[in-house]
Amino acid sequence: MVCYDPTLIKYPWLSPPKGMKTGECGNGAWENEYSAVFPNSVSTEDSLAHNLRMLFKDELPAFYMAINDNEVFHSARINRRVTWLKMNPDKGSYSTQDGRVTLIGDAAHAMTPSMGEGCNTALESAVKLFDIIEARTKRNGEVICSVNTISDAFIEYGSSRPTETKQIQEESAARNMGPQ
Repeated sequence: MVCYDPTLIKYPWLSPPKGMKTGECGNGAWENEYSAVFPNSVSTEDSLAHNLRMLFKDELPAFYMAINDNEVFHSARINRRVTWLKMNPDKGSYSTQDGRVTLIGDAAHAMTPSMGEGCNTALESAVKLFDIIEARTKRNGEVICSVNTISDAFIEYGSSRPTETKQIQEESAARNMGPQ
């Protein structure tokens, strides 16, 4: 679940505590991976489990009915750091090793909407993938792209594109880290 500012206004308990500083790991700051792990053993009105249950019941009633299970809500945590930036672009790839599947758009390089770069980056990825497929098809002397050619193209795209998108993702995340 991704929450934007209007959600934080309506549900202020989703925000980290005021006055948190960088480096206060485990205390709820925005940059911490597991910044809001509330004690959920008791269902009090201020527990994360209770608050999430009420949020889902009010905002997503059909989803609430589908997951209305105490264990789901009691095992919840709030991750406030942009975890998709963890991938090492030197070792990561947007494609499987056999080249049968590749990721494009938000599936490959998700980012927050604040810079308006998500669609641009996805379109650039589509063009990059097309260019690689077209070049490999011509290089192999094919009129119609073969399965092997497209698999090789997927692998080339998957290994080259992460280094081109990571900076945009980092800039997007930096603008959305919240107050420091």
